[in-house]
Amino acid sequence: MIDLSHHLFSFAQWHGHGLIKIVIFLIIWGVVWLPIAIPLARLIRWHPSAPLTNSQKLTLITSLYLIAPLLAWGVMGKEGLNQIILISQASIIKSISWTYVVAIITIVIIDSLQWLMGWWQWQKPSLTWQDSLISVVSIFLVSLLVGGIEELMFRGVFVAFLRDSFPLWGVAIISSVIFALLHLVWERENSLPQLPGLFLMGLVLFYAVTLNGGNITTAIGLHGGWVFSIASLDTLNCYEYTGKVSSFWCGKKGEPLASVAGVMVLLLTVVILMNN
Repeated sequence: MIDLSHHLFSFAQWHGHGLIKIVIFLIIWGVVWLPIAIPLARLIRWHPSAPLTNSQKLTLITSLYLIAPLLAWGVMGKEGLNQIILISQASIIKSISWTYVVAIITIVIIDSLQWLMGWWQWQKPSLTWQDSLISVVSIFLVSLLVGGIEELMFRGVFVAFLRDSFPLWGVAIISSVIFALLHLVWERENSLPQLPGLFLMGLVLFYAVTLNGGNITTAIGLHGGWVFSIASLDTLNCYEYTGKVSSFWCGKKGEPLASVAGVMVLLLTVVILMNN
């Protein structure tokens, strides 16, 4: 039987170029996922030529992301993971919780300003309170999964690969470009206009990790908090744009980072991080 963890760890110790390591890692991730994805696609009745529904996309992404921690452990080993994730459970919860709240606060502040300027207006949620509660809890769990796995990969494993080949500023730029471009895999139409915003988001999250001594827990909280806030507002359908200004200024549903308002959320986050 092949010892996958041994081979992955040996691969991580290979002194090759960081970008080549990332490409090989992504290929391995895809190959390991395929035996899971193919029967799962049949189960949810999805064909590659057909567009993905939200539920189908969530199912496939979840299956892909759940195997990521095993690959990260195989590549970095226990010692490597300890360098990017706090060992103390209490410290992990504290760090993630604090930045999770920070992310929600930034969304609330910028959205409140948009409401005061008449760019969008509140409306009664379309779901019952029971369905709303179930949706919010589900979104919270998904936000932790998305934030945790994407930060583990992009600001954890990939940064570890790149830092041996590039200076710090190069690592920040390249990892953020990869972060933005890989969003096109699942959602091209909505992700394409958001590429500059996604790139900036990657830089902000990299900055958060740098401030925390290379630990990714602050980035997990920020990432998860943004996903939770935006997805909750969209799912509950509790607001609508007034059309007073173009989407360039206020954005539109499904494209929060393709606007000045989205960029302001990121810049406000940087200001908060710099003062804490």
